[in-house]
Amino acid sequence: MEQTAKPAVFGPWKPLIVCPDAELARRLRAACAELGINGVTHLGQYPRIGALATAMAEREANVCLIDVAAHAEFALLLIGEASASAPVVALNTRNDADLILRCLRRGACEFLAEPDSGPLASVLDRLRLLSAPAEPPKPCEVYCVIPGKPGCGASTLAVHLAVELHRAGAARVLLVDTDVPGGAIAFLLKLKPDFHLGDAVRDRDRMDQDLWGRLAVSTNGIDVLLAPENPSAPVEIDRAAAHQLTAFWRSHYQAIVIDTAGAQPAAIEFAQLSDQILLVSTNELVALHSTRRSIERLEHHSIERRRLLLIMNRYTPSAGLKRDEVETALKLAPYALLANEYDLIQQAVLEGRPLGAASRFARGVHALAERLAGSRQPAKKRTSLFGLLQHRS
Repeated sequence: MEQTAKPAVFGPWKPLIVCPDAELARRLRAACAELGINGVTHLGQYPRIGALATAMAEREANVCLIDVAAHAEFALLLIGEASASAPVVALNTRNDADLILRCLRRGACEFLAEPDSGPLASVLDRLRLLSAPAEPPKPCEVYCVIPGKPGCGASTLAVHLAVELHRAGAARVLLVDTDVPGGAIAFLLKLKPDFHLGDAVRDRDRMDQDLWGRLAVSTNGIDVLLAPENPSAPVEIDRAAAHQLTAFWRSHYQAIVIDTAGAQPAAIEFAQLSDQILLVSTNELVALHSTRRSIERLEHHSIERRRLLLIMNRYTPSAGLKRDEVETALKLAPYALLANEYDLIQQAVLEGRPLGAASRFARGVHALAERLAGSRQPAKKRTSLFGLLQHRS
């Protein structure tokens, strides 16, 4: 009696299959089993933008197979996100040359039309996963900075946070100014590029690395996408635009800081796609009143209070509410307190540069960046509230 050959064990591959088509997913799981590939995870519906990279990291997936037939446009966004963490294989049983090209431009490495063991083995072989699986890089983190009240220093914080995230270890950091009326980032960094956010929104469907290289400007170790110089320039950021741009940015950066004009429509779209939402306020009564209203507006748009990180900027207990009183007023505990160094910040603004590392504000933002990035290094000196503020009573 002839013996049946046992399936080859290709190694500790951990595929993540994103496939709403139940039959297609079943065939893929069967193909993986035939090839001796264990640790397969199947997502039966498309995750929200921003969640796929986290799901891949949690499951230690080293290849992602995404069904592009169920919803091509959304699947393309997911390809852009997943490709930053691991090789992506686009799944489509129909022969569609245009879709194949779009998938490849978004970051897919391979295209699988027949979900059987033979074609799947060939794809994995070409990806070189069979002999040398690559450890997926750290997923990108998106931080949305929202002022509770205009003038509370949110843009100043956004600039310093982006710089400090780079100093804390993020190799590639992007700072985006979505506050079209204010346009504070260009003013703070003394930048005047030829292109801006409106150009990125307009050209998002054909965005690639070459085009992006002309839109963003580099300064202080980070990339910056500015708001239009003309505050009346129309820039319409709807849900689709926010999804497409965020997915592209995630595939090219390790950290993204998005500066906003407050709890306005564009800010809400980006906040819903962000990993962390930094709500910035000062401790004056008027600022806290406005911040409370901003919280209510965010909650109205299904952004839960527990997702908000309250940053108290220019914290001065003698001139406003103390930490415990702020928590009582907003029903939200401050995540960080940042020192009031108004004169030093104004001088830095005049010179178009971030504050030096010697300032208490810069040290506070650096500690905040390390905490957000998950740094476990102990603080050199214990200070009040999370080591972010040095204050003498």
